[in-house]
Amino acid sequence: MAIGRPAGTRARDQDRVDACAELDRALDDGQLDAEEHALRVGLATDASTLGDLHDLVDDLQGDSRLAPVVLPRALPPGTVSGRGILVVVAVAVLVVIATIAAVAAGIRAYVRSDDPTSVYGSAGYLAPQAIADVLAAIPSRTGTTTVDSVLFYPDYVIVDVQDPEAPRRSVSVTFRDGEWTDGFTGDRSSDTVAVDVTTFRADVLGGLVLGAPDSLNLDRIDSMYFSLGADDSGPRVMLHASNDDNEDGYFTAGPDGAFVYVDRFDPNE
Repeated sequence: MAIGRPAGTRARDQDRVDACAELDRALDDGQLDAEEHALRVGLATDASTLGDLHDLVDDLQGDSRLAPVVLPRALPPGTVSGRGILVVVAVAVLVVIATIAAVAAGIRAYVRSDDPTSVYGSAGYLAPQAIADVLAAIPSRTGTTTVDSVLFYPDYVIVDVQDPEAPRRSVSVTFRDGEWTDGFTGDRSSDTVAVDVTTFRADVLGGLVLGAPDSLNLDRIDSMYFSLGADDSGPRVMLHASNDDNEDGYFTAGPDGAFVYVDRFDPNE
């Protein structure tokens, strides 16, 4: 039996990936809808501790590879947990949304008949041109190029930014079907490292997407997403891919595409 660690133990990239894999399974078997799945994954990719990750997955059924914690983590009064993330603080959201312009010019569906839709998705948001347009539109939507994270799925994109009215809160906005949606608010960790989206190049990100099957030793990819963010070592890209045969892998890379860490699928494990 695995020995539980304190809930405040710092999370590894592998812990974040394990939590995201559990959320993916919960989406597949109907425990989560697409909206809550997207919100929880966004929080998981930015989680600082094992307790943060357990807040997002402990109400789900099924086996988990996430490292256990000693005791269920007690949340301070008023904290928005993974289970309560759909509770919107409406007044705060309206204040923030009223201060930023909702501009989606130049963004559209990118799929063509010759596109690898199994990789780029039905809306094509993992295609290089879509990545470039979404990154270019973020300042118009949020008023800044500095964000906490950007999470790209094949069919939608989630951007987390610091709440300009409350530095210890974050605002998430989603781009889907050609439009930006209103944001959700949540707690923002004091050790969150923000990143300038202009650091990342769409052609490099597109190359990481197309090279993922070889990089991760996967013959087939049925699900893929990647996040842009930063840690104490600088800007990073984290990409996770899996298929319906429970084969998965992930890697982290710098903005130049150089791998920092690769966890390839190993059929012998």
